[in-house]
Amino acid sequence: MVRKYVRKTGRQNWEEDVMTIALQEIKNGLPYKTAARMYNLPLSTLKRRAKGKNKIAIGASKILGRFVTTLPKNIEDSLRDYALHMEDRLFGLTKKDICEMAYQLADKNGISNRFSKKKQSAGSTWFVSFLRRYPELSFRTPEATSAARARGFNKEAVAKFFATLDTCTEKHNITDPSQIYNMDESGIQTVPSKLSKVVAHRGRKQVGALTSAERGQNVTVVLCMSAAGYFIPPAIIFPRKRRNELLFSGAPIGTLKLQNESGYMKTDLFLQYLKHFQKHVRSDLENKVLLILDGHGSHKSVEAIEYCREHGIVLLCLPPHCTHKMQPLDVAVFSPLMSAYNEEVRLWMKNNPGKIVTLYNVSYLFGKAYRFSATMNNALSGFEKTGIWPFNPNIFPDWAFQPAATTDRPMENTDNQVEMESPPEPDVSRSSIVHGETAAMDTKKDGNQENVESLEPGPSSLPRKIENRRRRKDSTSSDETEDEWQPSGRSSDEVSIISHDSSHEHDVADTELSKCNNSAPYFTPFDISPPPIAPPQTRSVRPSQGATILTSTPNYTLTKDKAALKKGVAKSQVKKVTKSLFDDDAEKNEWSRQVKKDKKATAASQVNEKGKKRKGKSDDDVPCLYCEEMFSASRPKEKWSMCYSCKKWAHNMCAGISDSKRDFICDICNTNA
Repeated sequence: MVRKYVRKTGRQNWEEDVMTIALQEIKNGLPYKTAARMYNLPLSTLKRRAKGKNKIAIGASKILGRFVTTLPKNIEDSLRDYALHMEDRLFGLTKKDICEMAYQLADKNGISNRFSKKKQSAGSTWFVSFLRRYPELSFRTPEATSAARARGFNKEAVAKFFATLDTCTEKHNITDPSQIYNMDESGIQTVPSKLSKVVAHRGRKQVGALTSAERGQNVTVVLCMSAAGYFIPPAIIFPRKRRNELLFSGAPIGTLKLQNESGYMKTDLFLQYLKHFQKHVRSDLENKVLLILDGHGSHKSVEAIEYCREHGIVLLCLPPHCTHKMQPLDVAVFSPLMSAYNEEVRLWMKNNPGKIVTLYNVSYLFGKAYRFSATMNNALSGFEKTGIWPFNPNIFPDWAFQPAATTDRPMENTDNQVEMESPPEPDVSRSSIVHGETAAMDTKKDGNQENVESLEPGPSSLPRKIENRRRRKDSTSSDETEDEWQPSGRSSDEVSIISHDSSHEHDVADTELSKCNNSAPYFTPFDISPPPIAPPQTRSVRPSQGATILTSTPNYTLTKDKAALKKGVAKSQVKKVTKSLFDDDAEKNEWSRQVKKDKKATAASQVNEKGKKRKGKSDDDVPCLYCEEMFSASRPKEKWSMCYSCKKWAHNMCAGISDSKRDFICDICNTNA
């Protein structure tokens, strides 16, 4: 079959929804000629569809010729819904998955097909046709998303953030977009992280592009913008101990020049950036500004929080693992910035043959890319898409939280725990199909299927033999009422999957009819391969953290307490703690006498080059023979043993002996012996 069929006839130019409405009007009593003239439909076609005399097509479906799709439309619709649902859950289906699922659907539903039984998969031709029949599907390369981001971006965390944002702006009287800022860091390298596509020889296995090195050196840039479209001059952090002005040549005007050994943001550098930020926004306790940023550890120092509290800067921390969706800079600025920077690096390498990009070229290349990406349009778009300004807590649709549904599992019911309800999942189990419950994929039905209940259109893929058998069966059973068309593909009064009468056998055509009929139950991809869900939790988990106001009094006090614990108490307050190696004085004196005797025997080895005795260890504190840990630093009730040969001490665990062993000789003495 031709993959890209070009329509050569002008027949059936009418729309299916128009035909559906016309058939409904005819059933209500409208004459054929009037309906054909009113809806601009062929009179003969309208009569055949209304009387059900079309050989293949049923109802308003459009079919030209004798070739039909292998899978009926209702089953292909379920496969489409399954693919979209799995993509929302970040478990997108590949071409191989789709083709194998099509084979399984045909096999489970008893549909005759020409798929490969050896590979148990549909072919590439069917896959291309399937994508063409559903324009809402596309074949794309996904972006890697970590499990932490998928789990962290959930409804609870987002709702808490917007509630905190609303409370914060109302409390501090922040009503103007020029008072709301977003700040974030990003790394740029001398070697582009992503190369652009190039034109190359067809069939060549490998296509190369020139770069400065295998791996580039990282430089951190700090950007900040307001909801009104204003950008604060950026900051650049180079991995250097001392400042070199040549590194900042070509940087944007007003750039804050920073450096440290690692090239990353630290607490002291963040305090310097806050002073740079305050110099441009000129905030105070009367005119406060809101600075939205991520929860990096360098943003939570006591000095930075105190500076912000003194100068009217309110720090609002985003929920963890949500910055890829909720941070304006990540949404609208950093992506075009990286693309522009990579393009500038490529052009520089082309215009400077024989040279490589070093740290001394980064500021110049970043400055050129910054001019094209740091625009008012990008800033306004970033705040609008994240719902921060204009304030829109419902900016994210429900499908955006589907990746978190994998780990939204119920708690196991224990004595001290309350069982949590699992999140709503698409009701596509076999029991729901049996009892005719509505599935999640029913919500994605076409608009032309609504408001049509009295017609009985079958699938577009019923062969002529099946249709004739169906017509004869309908004519014999005159006492049966005509079932209403269920757009979901399931009858409301079904009580079993397929009922086989033992008095006679159904042939293949009857089986295909029962499987393909829109009013009969059928296997769906949700039945064959249900969406993944994590197992129930056996213990309570930490609740989601929506947002944190770092400059609030409770958080400021908590940060000070944590800083005090890290520094510890002053050295003058620390008492020197020593341990005794012996339980009584008699044992200690015996050991001391033995040590003195050994010292006299080895006096020559205890003298250094200047003839002075080396400083010995105290009798109350000795190191371990193996790990060299001091006895005073060991854990309480930790057993030690002394070697009877060299008179040195060791942990029983390090020596590998039991606590009851008395005649201990170390490995060194055994080797020498």
